[in-house]
Amino acid sequence: WSKLADKYRVREYVIDRCGEQYVNKIYGIYNSAIEIDYSLLPKSFVLKTTNSCATNIIVKDKNILNIKETNHKLNKWLKFPYGELTGQLHYTQIEPLIIAEKFMEQTKKSEQSLIDYKFFCFNGVPKYVVIYSDREENTHNYSVMVYDMDWNAYPEFVNSRCPISDIIPRPGALEEMISIASRLSEPFPFVRVDLYLINGSPIFGEMTFTPAQCTATYYSKEGEKELAKLLKLKKGRKYE
Repeated sequence: WSKLADKYRVREYVIDRCGEQYVNKIYGIYNSAIEIDYSLLPKSFVLKTTNSCATNIIVKDKNILNIKETNHKLNKWLKFPYGELTGQLHYTQIEPLIIAEKFMEQTKKSEQSLIDYKFFCFNGVPKYVVIYSDREENTHNYSVMVYDMDWNAYPEFVNSRCPISDIIPRPGALEEMISIASRLSEPFPFVRVDLYLINGSPIFGEMTFTPAQCTATYYSKEGEKELAKLLKLKKGRKYE
């Protein structure tokens, strides 16, 4: 879990199982913000830490970036005990690092947030995909919709506290995305595999074994019960 929740080390696993074309380009990996040479980075990029959640800085124009403030924020995130404070102890085993990677856009309108395709997979079989759209940077504010693998929508599965998004068209690369999620999730009784679509091609986001530490953040009671029926643990079997 620690290796695959690590936003840097997971890349090796994705490349091995699916191919290098599905991972985003990395410009640099750093132990501390002081190591970042911003002159070597392109105009637009993303900074993130490896050991936490919602610790991303989207830089659309580095010429107007407050580097001192950015470095302070990154170094603070590196020291933040995310795993302990959220009860997700596998995050405590992740080496805290900073990644600089390519800024991804799914449309020409860079002000629009990326759409997250979050596949809930059980023993290597994706069953539902939760779509996040209209997401605010570094927040848990977004619109939500749930689909099955035939692209039937389940608004009744969405927690009433969450904004429900409009139905979006079935992605042309859906079958490819399902295949990627299947290959990545195959060894595990449950994992969520996050993907993006960039110019029609899937790009890996992350793997999450304890999404929101539970499902109640965006699932209704009906949705939670449906997921519970899908989780099958074999008696006596140990999962690494």
